[in-house]
Amino acid sequence: MRLYTVKDVYINFLRKYDTKVAENKNHRRPYVGVLIEVNGIKYYAPLTSPKEKHKSMKNSKDFRRINKGIYGAINFNNMIPVRDDAINLIDFNSIEDIQYRRLLQNQYKFILLDKVEILKTDEELRKLIFTSDDNLASYEIDIKKRCCNLPLLESVVQLFTSSL
Repeated sequence: MRLYTVKDVYINFLRKYDTKVAENKNHRRPYVGVLIEVNGIKYYAPLTSPKEKHKSMKNSKDFRRINKGIYGAINFNNMIPVRDDAINLIDFNSIEDIQYRRLLQNQYKFILLDKVEILKTDEELRKLIFTSDDNLASYEIDIKKRCCNLPLLESVVQLFTSSL
């Protein structure tokens, strides 16, 4: 499990199909996330920087705190399928902003410690998203509505051309 950024061109491609795919915010806040593989498909789950509210929030089916929220969280609702040509591995040593580098290093450290639960959250959310609404409780349908449309995104990911 490593941290990556996703190329703008890939985000823009996916947003043509699903506007819930989070934007890169004009490079001010890169789309940094953890790469997880489930059933042979790579998924990218973005991180969010620490906010005071994260400390009091609970882990849920589409949200997982990093070190009790001290280092932010993983927003599984914004999880997307990715290809190797759409991501870049984060090199901590190349990050000039020392405070930001330390935050990413701390996030990564605690992500590794929580790897089993992160994988479980990812797998369970993917299963929920692929389940027919008829077989879900109303609160699960609400969770599904705030997530990216994984069935659609998985069906178009092979259409992406990195030269776009």
